[in-house]
Amino acid sequence: MEYNFKEEMIESPIDGSNNCFRVFTDPISDDHYLCMTTGFMSTSNFKVGSEPLETELNKSPELVRALQQYDSERDIVWIPTILNFPEKGMIYPEGNIEGWKWCYASVIQISEEEQKNYPIPNKEGEYFTSKLDVENSQKFDNNKFHEACIAMGLKKKEYKGNLKKA
Repeated sequence: MEYNFKEEMIESPIDGSNNCFRVFTDPISDDHYLCMTTGFMSTSNFKVGSEPLETELNKSPELVRALQQYDSERDIVWIPTILNFPEKGMIYPEGNIEGWKWCYASVIQISEEEQKNYPIPNKEGEYFTSKLDVENSQKFDNNKFHEACIAMGLKKKEYKGNLKKA
């Protein structure tokens, strides 16, 4: 069976913005959601108590678990996303439930002299040549996920929207 991927804009259940996307296939399989304003994501499999949601929450930081939000319209749970691109860096939430921000940590090269401080586990004599620059991460308000994506180079500018509204 061949699937055609489609996307549409929807109203975000997190903040009510129209900068939220549903990606799905025709014929219908799983839906995937991402709010570009808040950075929250979900799938049609993230039902309360479901194995996919529990698996995701069990491997997520405490902050992600604390911030999860239920979407009664779709009967799914949304959580803050964590994006990790080995060649670009990582976008992740940081802080606590009372006050948190999006962080973008870029990948930086480790000098040859410093590499001895970063051994690759189980690989005798091999060392990492790059690392995440968490100490100098860029910080963005928790409703500015799209700005972290721009800093990472995933987006060129603010989205002006030409997708069909759901």
